[in-house]
Amino acid sequence: MAESLTKAIHHFIEDRYQTKREALDKDHEKERSQATTAQDIESVDVTFADKRDKLRSDFDASNWLDSAAKRASQISMATHAVKFTHSSAKGTNVLAADLGQDNRYLDTAVLQMPAIDAVGNAAALDVARLLQLSDDNGESLLDYLKLDDVSSLKVIAKNDTQLEEWRVGLKQALLDATPSSHTLAKQVYFPIADNEYHLLAPLYSSSLSQAIYQEINHSRFSQEMVAAREARKKQVPHSEPVVAYPNLAVTIAGGSKPQNVSQLNSGRGGRNYLFSTRPPEWQSQLKAPLTSDNIFTHPELRYATRFAIKRLVSFLIQVNQQERESNLAIRNKVKRLVDEVIDEVFAKVSQWQQLSLGWSDETNELPAAQCRWLDPNNPKWDQHDDQWLQDIAKAFGGWLVANVNHFAKDELSLGLVESNQWQEAFKQALWEIS
Repeated sequence: MAESLTKAIHHFIEDRYQTKREALDKDHEKERSQATTAQDIESVDVTFADKRDKLRSDFDASNWLDSAAKRASQISMATHAVKFTHSSAKGTNVLAADLGQDNRYLDTAVLQMPAIDAVGNAAALDVARLLQLSDDNGESLLDYLKLDDVSSLKVIAKNDTQLEEWRVGLKQALLDATPSSHTLAKQVYFPIADNEYHLLAPLYSSSLSQAIYQEINHSRFSQEMVAAREARKKQVPHSEPVVAYPNLAVTIAGGSKPQNVSQLNSGRGGRNYLFSTRPPEWQSQLKAPLTSDNIFTHPELRYATRFAIKRLVSFLIQVNQQERESNLAIRNKVKRLVDEVIDEVFAKVSQWQQLSLGWSDETNELPAAQCRWLDPNNPKWDQHDDQWLQDIAKAFGGWLVANVNHFAKDELSLGLVESNQWQEAFKQALWEIS
């Protein structure tokens, strides 16, 4: 496949020449339009003719590769780049291969064809693009250089000496003769013996970031996803599933000059996506109250109503201490506070009512009226029997009085009058929603 790669190299150099030539022609036209005399125009034409000749010479494939081989040492081809830690860090970048894979982790090793990044002098990033050119099999010039295979360059070279200079020079982008870290990089000194350490330098994976960036952008902007989301909006079938990544965070590497960090980072505009790693929210598994003999004393219901009952107790104690005569305002306030307790009871009971139909058949502890209330869709109930409403309301009234007396301690003591009043309030509320 050397021929297809050679062809790609020629096209790459020619495209760069045409871009430079167009820019030069624009500069020529601009300066020529500003010239005021024939002599000035001639001088401008001569100057730009020389520049065109030099440009054509510079972009002769052989000459351009001479320059590329000399500039390759100014960049590092990498999967992990130190400048993502700090844009002024100058440590070693790593082109990782054969890392070994652990399916428990989302890391660079899971990528079958990780994107190769380039770090270094931005003026030499064209060399990086040269190294990333590939043949019809998808093998890049970089891959061939790793094997010291320069057959794709042989037909361009004037002689074997020049070909060897290209091989040695271009491979400088793959090598770091003096691996090092930097004060602005992350560093961990790992002890291995007395006064002996390994220096660990965690590096950011630009290759993994690129894969995530491409996947998220595909889910957001690709024609397939746009069509799928439109189909979902219209509630019509579509062949593609809708893919979304919620709760994303974005970090910007390099600020206004992302090219100073790396080539891939520049292409991303400095954006690097982070998935949410918040811990899951605990959700208790709802269990049927099979062992309870009174649903009002169940721990979950007591917990759900504790604050509402304490507010009721606090107000009753306040009224009692002030020795105030009962009036409409006080009675209405008490009614609202009792209604709050009833609302909390109903909210909790509604969860048990969502359990599978017939679950109450498995308990011998709960009274029949409470089973009817908590398992309302069980077909065994007599739908014309309303006695269960009275039984539930009576249990509520006694339970609420007992709780108020418990929390009030010696401050006050309620009895049958309040129990009867509250059971009627509960019965009315229960009737309205049943």
